[in-house]
Amino acid sequence: MRPANWVVLIACGVALHLTTVAAPVCADESDTQQWTVITVDKDLSKRWRGFFELQPRFGQNISTAERIIVRAAAGYRINSKLSVWQGYGWTPQLEPEFNNEHRPFQQLLFEDTLGKTRLTSRTRLEERFIDGAGGTEFRLRSLVRLSHPISADHRWAAVGYDEVFWNLNSTDRGPVSGFDQNRLFLGVSRQVNPELRVETGYLWNHVNLPRTSENRRLDVWVVQFAFRL
Repeated sequence: MRPANWVVLIACGVALHLTTVAAPVCADESDTQQWTVITVDKDLSKRWRGFFELQPRFGQNISTAERIIVRAAAGYRINSKLSVWQGYGWTPQLEPEFNNEHRPFQQLLFEDTLGKTRLTSRTRLEERFIDGAGGTEFRLRSLVRLSHPISADHRWAAVGYDEVFWNLNSTDRGPVSGFDQNRLFLGVSRQVNPELRVETGYLWNHVNLPRTSENRRLDVWVVQFAFRL
């Protein structure tokens, strides 16, 4: 794929990231959380890939299980760099009270290297079925991630990514259309062996809450165990 082609591919995502600069600034309710991410990415054939994710999240200063995320998806390789995916996520909120949510999703995944730096661009469309929201909510997510080796053997790498969430419509008692949230992550990763990569770092999460007088800020310690089979 020519550089001009993938520039067009991620241009929409970059535009979404730039719009967060103009997001309104409000007083934030804050919380310290810990998210553990376990992912399995497996080749099913030359063209097909399978993906599974389990992600428990602990909030209220890492004292209570606040949410659990279970995702599965199948991806089809268009070429060595570009793939399309269809998946489903069950993402219930556990605290302060249980609220169920189902999220079918579609995504476009672009993976490339720029010199020694690995670039990942992921654009995901979610259809969110939230109990009590009063309708189906559509949300667009755009992630740009960079990973650069910091050791001679390339086992250690510095990692950074930014992900923007944008609600495409409003529901009666749930999400409101417009900017939803932004996540910025900085950390390090270690390639333990060919099948396992461990990653840890700090994630800053700004959540826009237009139905309340305050937004929300999360300071998150993330630990990920990424299996590539």
